[in-house]
Amino acid sequence: MSLEWFYRMENAVRISLPDLCEGFEEVDILFDTDHTEQHPTFNFSVSNADEIDEFCYIFFDPINQEFYSYHYDDEAELHAKVLFGNLDQMLSFIHASFHDYLDEIDEMNGDSEEMFDDEYDVEIDDLEDVNEMDDTFFPEDEDHIEWITNDKYIHIEDNNPDYSANYSIYYKLGIDQETGDGVIYRNTIAKENGEETEEQVLLYFKEEEASYISELVNEYMNQNVK
Repeated sequence: MSLEWFYRMENAVRISLPDLCEGFEEVDILFDTDHTEQHPTFNFSVSNADEIDEFCYIFFDPINQEFYSYHYDDEAELHAKVLFGNLDQMLSFIHASFHDYLDEIDEMNGDSEEMFDDEYDVEIDDLEDVNEMDDTFFPEDEDHIEWITNDKYIHIEDNNPDYSANYSIYYKLGIDQETGDGVIYRNTIAKENGEETEEQVLLYFKEEEASYISELVNEYMNQNVK
């Protein structure tokens, strides 16, 4: 496990943060890090009088070398996991989270006036790697599954003059506590020529099947190498 990327991104965020939003000049924005957690974090908060209001957390998975956070999708009524592939995506998310915080303050104060606006005004939905993965995707009768791996994500793009598609795919591996069977969960959100579809699959397999599944995957990989 390496935290090199975490430290590089931490430095880049600190340099970029003061110029990210005009609103940052009006309030005291605090940027802290926590290296003691299993997934180290970037923590962003606002200092208001005697209170500290935290408005954004960004996590780093040192095993998969991934930065991620969570956002509540009001339309879907579930939490979406957001992956960051570069600094610009992370800065856009921090900025959007800050304005979400301001909107909440406005609602509490009964003030609908927009406080700040600048060139980074983006919507969370504009981020490429939004994966709407939450326990709400799993039926209640799947509560007996113990998920034993870190979440795995991949984003695939297929673009040519006649066809455009991208796929956000999410995997996890678990064990059925009642039967001992292995379980592979796969969720695919595909956007093809402007249309979005979603497919969810749960594959159950016996312990004796695991080696055969592995052999089949290796055969597939070897075939593509040729």
